[in-house]
Amino acid sequence: MINLASLRYRNAAAPAGGPIARIDLTELSVVGHRQFQANAFLRPELVAWKTGGEIFSTATGSGTDASPMIARFKAVSEAMERWAHMSVVSAGDGARYGFDVDPSSNGMAAFPGWRARQARVAARMEASERFNLLSWWEGRLSAAECASPYPGVRAAVLCSDAPGITVILFRVYPDGQASYGHAAGETFAEACERAAAELERHRAAICFSALVPAGLTRQLSPSAHPIEKRCLFFSTPEGHEFFLERLRTRVKRPLLAPRLVFDGQIRGPWSRFAHVWRVCYTPPSERFLSDDTNYFFW
Repeated sequence: MINLASLRYRNAAAPAGGPIARIDLTELSVVGHRQFQANAFLRPELVAWKTGGEIFSTATGSGTDASPMIARFKAVSEAMERWAHMSVVSAGDGARYGFDVDPSSNGMAAFPGWRARQARVAARMEASERFNLLSWWEGRLSAAECASPYPGVRAAVLCSDAPGITVILFRVYPDGQASYGHAAGETFAEACERAAAELERHRAAICFSALVPAGLTRQLSPSAHPIEKRCLFFSTPEGHEFFLERLRTRVKRPLLAPRLVFDGQIRGPWSRFAHVWRVCYTPPSERFLSDDTNYFFW
């Protein structure tokens, strides 16, 4: 695919009239390899709501790559995606894009390419990943453990009629904390590479935001977002055992075939910088939107 990020994102920064207020860059070790994580922040007036603050960064978009430049491009792309999501939902126009069925940003992707359908590749994989993950957690899809390409990391594979292969990577660190990463790809190797970045980002978020004295458990405020509460819960020994119990449990409910609700471009002011695409499947239920701390989705 032809990536035009260096051209299309050159005026994305606020001083040039673009939507990006700033981009922060830090180093991150991804399964033993040096990479960079970029966090992009939209201009405040473009942010309709925030979901981070206690565990996650309040950044609108994040990206990880061995190249700091590409990490920044990925972060800007995710910020464009979030901008589109917040804008259409806030405007009450979400039903056109399946947000009445799934109001989250599941299945969205932005790509600064020549053609809009280039963004569909990533959107399609994310939609598959989320459909498979929710179906597995709700007992409708089995997970098969397999050898991981990374030492000390375990892997489970989820497959359905949705495109690609979904992989969950997980590991427990010497301090007893667990971290997870999940992603879909056309191949097992591709899915693992993406999931590995998520695994380390989960670990980094917990280590940075949940530092507590030895022997104590981090407590979030009552107003913390359910997504952050889940992120913290599953990092604990109790949460990890809950995850393993589900991994050991056989399917008890029939798998629902992925029903496509929307597959198309979302146009708006962000289209000046990147094409935003969404692929939306009907989720198995609305439980992932609940306040349940022990639902494996964040």
